[in-house]
Formats: sequence, C-alpha cells, structure tokens
Amino acid sequence: MPWCEPCGRFYTPSTLTRGGDCPEGHHVADPDEGGLEQSSAAGADDGADSERVRAPWHFWLMLAALAVYLGWRLVQGIAALVS
Repeated sequence: MPWCEPCGRFYTPSTLTRGGDCPEGHHVADPDEGGLEQSSAAGADDGADSERVRAPWHFWLMLAALAVYLGWRLVQGIAALVS
C-alpha cells in the first residue's frame, strides 16, 4: 500500500489518480511500481484488454456450504410447520 508522507496515511491503489498522486495532489507512487496498476487506478476504465479477476475457490466452497445449510434449515422449518 502506498504511503503519502505529507498526508501521513496509506492509500489503496484505487484511491490514487492515474499518475500515482494522492487525492490532495502529492506524488505517492509510480503506476508501474508498488503494486499499482493502470486498470485499478481511479477512473482508469479505458477499455484496455485487462484480465478479469476470478473469485477464489474457497469463496465458491463457502457459497455451496451456505446453500446446503439454508436448504436444510428450510426443510426443518417446513417439517416444524407440518407437525
């Protein structure tokens, strides 16, 4: 995470301008260094060919577990209403 010395705080790459400046105008980092990418900078949706970010496998595992849990709770709720 880029650190702005004059502001005294960290900034995420999405809060920096395309040139790597903080919102108050101080130069924090070069776009090609420090983990900054042109596509993640604020307002940098220029239609360039960028790689899509995929959700990690454990996110999908968590969604599947949630679906199983809520399905079972639905079965229990219907069974409680019937009996």
